[in-house]
Amino acid sequence: MDCEIRRVAPEEWAAFRDIRLAALADAPNAFAATLDMETGYDERRWRERVSKSAFFLAWDDDRPVGMVGGYAQEDGGWHVISMWVAPQARGAGLADRLIGAVARHARGQDAPTLTLWVTDGNDRARAFYLRAGFRSTGRRQQVRPQEPGLWEEEMLLALAGGRMAGWVR
Repeated sequence: MDCEIRRVAPEEWAAFRDIRLAALADAPNAFAATLDMETGYDERRWRERVSKSAFFLAWDDDRPVGMVGGYAQEDGGWHVISMWVAPQARGAGLADRLIGAVARHARGQDAPTLTLWVTDGNDRARAFYLRAGFRSTGRRQQVRPQEPGLWEEEMLLALAGGRMAGWVR
């Protein structure tokens, strides 16, 4: 799939909203938020969200088919959020390109690491992150406090070495 990956501009808030809601509907246990929580957000809230983090969309012509975001942490590293690829676009290397986009952005901010959380049972995502060079930190937490049986594990990638180093020049 030949997609363009670019950072979400503030005026693209509606496209970001639409793909985010599609992701929450498709993979409800992969995110800390739920579809019910985010469906009622207004334009101001979506614009604010786009401006507070670096979000990237994968565009297939005029429609987004993948997303990823990231933000700086207090320790100087970056944290990956909202990683998702639409079912019709999976298996074509789009996840690699999306993680590569956020990793390049983080490297441009001199971040030494990327971290993320992956939900237990999301075996496809976990396998992808392992192939990309992420490793478990051993830290675990509940995804949502209101669902005590749903857990996630933190993974970390050193941007200075490993497989991702070649992606983030």
